[in-house]
Amino acid sequence: MPHILAFAGVLLLWAALASPFALALHIALRALRRRGIRSAAVVVLLAFVFALLAAPVPTPIITVFLPHGFVLLDASYYDRILHGPALFRQLSTWIAWSLAMTFLIALAVCWRYVRRVD
Repeated sequence: MPHILAFAGVLLLWAALASPFALALHIALRALRRRGIRSAAVVVLLAFVFALLAAPVPTPIITVFLPHGFVLLDASYYDRILHGPALFRQLSTWIAWSLAMTFLIALAVCWRYVRRVD
């Protein structure tokens, strides 16, 4: 029972942190519908940006962007991070699935909202 409560607490925290991004996505999608822009590229781009900003991963900036930014500065950093800290190796699978699932859900919602005819 404590695990379920902890999981629910984490989901509520994620929902609170992601809500400004969800609001921004809604406003952008509403503007697209009003202007009649129904391009698949725009819908995919918005879903991708939302997934990068609001995916329930531990700070996407630290776990996704920062390691890849260090690779640009030092090519040997990638080997150290993939084969180095055990915590990052354990999180990388969860991070990948979390980003993918958030993107797919956001894509489905965006596609449905923009393509809907009232």
